[in-house]
Amino acid sequence: MRRTLFAFLALAVALGPGALGAADLSDLRPEVSKAVRHDVSPPFRELALRPLKSAPVVPNREIQNRVPVDLPQRHRGNDPLPDPLANGPVIGATPAPSASFEGLSDDDNAAVLGGRVVPPDANADVGLTHIVQTINLLYAVYTKTGTRIFGPVPVKNLWTGFGGICETDNDGDPVVLYDDAADRWVISQFAIGSNGHQCVAVSTSGDPTGSFFRYDFAVSPAANGFNDYPKMGIWPDGYYLTANEFISNFQGVVAVAFERDKMLLGQPAQMVRFGPLTCGTECYFSMQPAHFDGGTAPPAGAPNPLIQSWDDETWGTGAGLDGYRMFDFAVNWASPLTSTLALLPQVNAAEFDAEFCNFSRACILQPSPGERLDPLGQFTMFRAMYRNFGTHQSLVLNHTVDVTGRSIAGVRWAELRNSGSGWFLHQSGTIAPTSDSRWMGSIAQDKQGNIAIGYSVSSRNVKPSIRYVTRAVGDPLGTVGSEVTLIAGAGVQQSSSSRWGDYSSMSVDPADGCTFWFTSEYYANNGSFDFKTRIGSFKQPGCI
Repeated sequence: MRRTLFAFLALAVALGPGALGAADLSDLRPEVSKAVRHDVSPPFRELALRPLKSAPVVPNREIQNRVPVDLPQRHRGNDPLPDPLANGPVIGATPAPSASFEGLSDDDNAAVLGGRVVPPDANADVGLTHIVQTINLLYAVYTKTGTRIFGPVPVKNLWTGFGGICETDNDGDPVVLYDDAADRWVISQFAIGSNGHQCVAVSTSGDPTGSFFRYDFAVSPAANGFNDYPKMGIWPDGYYLTANEFISNFQGVVAVAFERDKMLLGQPAQMVRFGPLTCGTECYFSMQPAHFDGGTAPPAGAPNPLIQSWDDETWGTGAGLDGYRMFDFAVNWASPLTSTLALLPQVNAAEFDAEFCNFSRACILQPSPGERLDPLGQFTMFRAMYRNFGTHQSLVLNHTVDVTGRSIAGVRWAELRNSGSGWFLHQSGTIAPTSDSRWMGSIAQDKQGNIAIGYSVSSRNVKPSIRYVTRAVGDPLGTVGSEVTLIAGAGVQQSSSSRWGDYSSMSVDPADGCTFWFTSEYYANNGSFDFKTRIGSFKQPGCI
């Protein structure tokens, strides 16, 4: 997602010494380093008042997302169609929104930065009293009733006075997470220069407009390294990150742990890195780290589970089963070179198809004169949310699948459980109640085990809109409730490189453990580089 014009990057697949085959991790060793620099910032509300040091962005800038498109095992087309889990029964009613208000927009980019940007990469998280939303390339804070109390501010302003590439570059792909156990905010975005950096800031209190402990980690340290699509998750022993590493061509997934305990105190912090998991007979791409979103902590010493949706016709040999590939990332900060990354047995699932429009980004239909939109079918979507219910651990995730074989998208969701003997598929389903496409999903689970999934909807007859469903914990497995519209789009996107976000986000309010908050994008009018975002909340009846 650099400043270059959009272009698919071919993947040169070459097996060499140490390359991974089907499950060969024998040469995978941890790399240990420290943050390039760190400090503590003045309050963000003061930094926001300082003028930008660098020139504004070029109008109509695209934050590029790189995709390996020439894997030799693709295009097998062996998945049974239609999707076996699509169009299941609707059980119960999904609650209406209790709040719905405007978030950041490309108008804000134009006003603050002097140029417009796609895609928005809208995400947000909720704390005890605030909601923080980030997009490419801005940051804002809201009350839970929708009043914006801070921002819009360029994300990089948080690193003003810090020095280095985090201060000078506003490259995007931001992630905001609320660390429930510590009452802290974690903000991250990448910065790409001669190699790939991750700029990570941890608030010194629960105030997202206050001061932050700031860090710069060289996540992709090789010359011309690029840590694309970085996604973070919070775990008791670390802040975990996965990224797709490129050095001209795709190298593989890297998995990184940052030393959370030290970062909460603003002290020098270590980083443990594994990878890249290079492509051989199988290929890993766009994994998600598990994100502990409050409640009972994971068992003491539990490793962070990394997960990827696995369409074997895309990422494997084409002879295996679809499902979910998982790794246990066990970090040891006292002796970091003994940290391990272990491949777990695959969790098999009903077959699904991750291929859309022959892997083209110009795919999902809008009404005329809208362009076709990117489905991101090969991506495991942000976030993989973890909860510990005592009797079992639960991990929920979602990804986009072709439900008909004609590139009509649906949201495949899954709940994996671990009762002490390893992860297994507890339930899954595919949200596709009509012939419209549904994609760009995010999923979360409340303290009772109720699930919510938000996503975008579009077709030749439906302007891109934001909808969601819920399921009550006692509903029949694999079912969801009726579909609710958070906001109906009133326009279509034109001439924006087919980019319809790279992620959205669903989170749970720590104040009650019940209220879901979702944010994603839509258009209020036909246009290009003119997205809006919406923030909304709702909760399952009976959750108190």
